[in-house]
Amino acid sequence: MGSCAGCKGCGSSCASGPPATPVRDGRPRVIWDGDCTFCRRWVTRWRTLTGDTFAWVPAQDLQDRPDLDPATLASAVHLEQPDGTCTSGARAVAGILKIGGVSAWLARCMRVPGVAPVLEAAYALITRHRGGADRACRFALGRVEIPDTWQFTRRVVLRCMGLIYLVAFLSLEQQLAGLVGEDGLRPVGAFIETLRQQAPDVGLAQLPTMQWFGGDWLLTTTAVAGTVAAACMIAGLVPLVSAMVCWVCMLSLVTACSLFTGYQWDALLLEAGVLAMLWSPPVRHLGRAVDRPSRLIRWCFVLLLMKLMLLSGWVKLASHDPVWADGTALQYHFWTQPLPWWPAWFANLLPEGLLYTACELMLAVELWVPLLLVLPRVPRTIGALLLILLQLGIAATGNYGFFNWLTIVLCLCAIDDATLLLAWPRSVRHRFPVGLLPRRPAAVGLLTTCAGCALLVLSVGGLPQVQPHAPRVVQALTARAAPWHLTSNYGLFATMTTTRPELVVEASEDGAHWQPYVWRFAPGAVDQAPALSQPGMPRLDWQLWFDALGYERLHDAGMLRPDSAWRRFSSRHVLPNLLDHLELATPDVLDLLERAPLGETPPAFLRWSLWRATFTRSGSAWWSRELVFRSPLRASRRVGATTGATAPSH
Repeated sequence: MGSCAGCKGCGSSCASGPPATPVRDGRPRVIWDGDCTFCRRWVTRWRTLTGDTFAWVPAQDLQDRPDLDPATLASAVHLEQPDGTCTSGARAVAGILKIGGVSAWLARCMRVPGVAPVLEAAYALITRHRGGADRACRFALGRVEIPDTWQFTRRVVLRCMGLIYLVAFLSLEQQLAGLVGEDGLRPVGAFIETLRQQAPDVGLAQLPTMQWFGGDWLLTTTAVAGTVAAACMIAGLVPLVSAMVCWVCMLSLVTACSLFTGYQWDALLLEAGVLAMLWSPPVRHLGRAVDRPSRLIRWCFVLLLMKLMLLSGWVKLASHDPVWADGTALQYHFWTQPLPWWPAWFANLLPEGLLYTACELMLAVELWVPLLLVLPRVPRTIGALLLILLQLGIAATGNYGFFNWLTIVLCLCAIDDATLLLAWPRSVRHRFPVGLLPRRPAAVGLLTTCAGCALLVLSVGGLPQVQPHAPRVVQALTARAAPWHLTSNYGLFATMTTTRPELVVEASEDGAHWQPYVWRFAPGAVDQAPALSQPGMPRLDWQLWFDALGYERLHDAGMLRPDSAWRRFSSRHVLPNLLDHLELATPDVLDLLERAPLGETPPAFLRWSLWRATFTRSGSAWWSRELVFRSPLRASRRVGATTGATAPSH
């Protein structure tokens, strides 16, 4: 097992001689087999991490320890303290990592009863098969000599998080007035006032938004503050404060916009934003004041990515949806997804066999590839790259706002400094400092650890499969934390829609000639190519897709009839609110559209219709459509005021 002769503290019987002479320069000394390639790689790795903490002496060059058998020295690494005490094997490795400031967990494990003999036996097994161990390490780690550090990765991830925040704030700020402003589709101010009157017990804890303290001006102020903080994150200025302001502002807007921000990527941005706060250095990314990136928070990022992908794959199987089960889902996906853009038309023309293979590969990537993220560098990097390729493939055919790009940022958390630097030209890599930084102050480290552990408990306890069986205290904490979006559940496209319903709203001045309102990115004219909207998120266009699905179900159930066409069926449907505002030509709402047929003039008559659309297979048109339902025309209030006509009520 490589125990040393004549030493103290190694835990084995000493057979000869007094302790060795203390190291002259006062540093601990590491004695290792200089003829072993496997040892040479790991010593180089440890020297990179520990700097000048140790004196590294090959056993073949050791001259002041005649009492030690050269064969014993070559059989295991030895750690010699300045006072002459010596340890070897697994205990020596644990001491090197702890004293060198790399990690103390192995030394802690050695103190657990029964663990030390197991680790020593594992170490002895490795030393007996160094050739095989060397090949395995190179297969798992690539260049073993280069350690896994995360300083550069943290810088890139936090700056990319700032970029995602910036896109989200800029996109949402342009739509706030029309969505939830005073003259918007669902005014948040009126909602807050109703809560004050009807539910006085509801407050900031249940509805975390700054709209409790102001009107539309505060909506704009919140978006601007978030935009400025996001720019600071990108520039690396006061990262901790910037990340906190971004998260608070985004949480406030997501809560205020309610229906229009109830998507999984909004929840994902907030959950990742919490981790970004905990991972951020307080002042800057570089300099003496910068501390070591928390390993626990990095794992929280990785586990968030794993949760997102594994749940997205699991819900497809758990739903027992027939098109996922038989592998034909992609034959529908490209034209039924909410906002396709023109490459989806060409993807839909691919042979059925190729689409079937792509569907099965996608499920395999979602269900199995995330497991690679917990493995060493090479398989971990391969897993991250495969997930990035999946996200790029999704973004290449569909508009999902910043979702795919945020997921790619999470993938970067699985790629260490040395690997990530390969994406930069060799001539500039030296400009980016990497390596092992000083540890965080004990109080900060403890606080970060507690916060990370609490998030892990909430994340696991909130899973649909776990929550019913979780302890009551965890269930209560999960319920209280839900409005704050500290953790969330995910699962995209659990069932694949096999039809594409579309809502078309038209205006007329005479009740005979009709012109459509044109949405910004939702499919419109059949000869118009689907447009690119990402990384922005057109909230109204997305919600109209969900509305169309709801009205299609109502029609198929026989509940949608001409006499009920203008009835409000659900509080989650935005179409009735939209029709009200189109009737009045509300400027803030019209700004959400690409074009209103009559400009800012209120129409004399309105009608809406439900269509089913599909991609064409050839020809000049991109879409083919068939009419499913058309509402009777409705005279606007302008006509009623001038002619005395009575318009159908909502």
